[in-house]
Amino acid sequence: MKKRIVILALLALSTLCFISCDNKLCYCYESTASGVYEQEVYISSDKPCNSMNRGDNYACVERSERLNPEDIAK
Repeated sequence: MKKRIVILALLALSTLCFISCDNKLCYCYESTASGVYEQEVYISSDKPCNSMNRGDNYACVERSERLNPEDIAK
């Protein structure tokens, strides 16, 4: 029974790795009346993060461009 659980867990982990290999992490910032909030969003690796920008209140950046949300509000 333990072997079966371990095998299922390894299969799930390997599936997750294959799925996430085609994605990249973007950091998105949303400005609201109460402040600026950061969200982590995964998108296809062939798209730039800024392709998810929506107007003046929602912007996404690459990992190397990550900002401190407190600095944005100043």
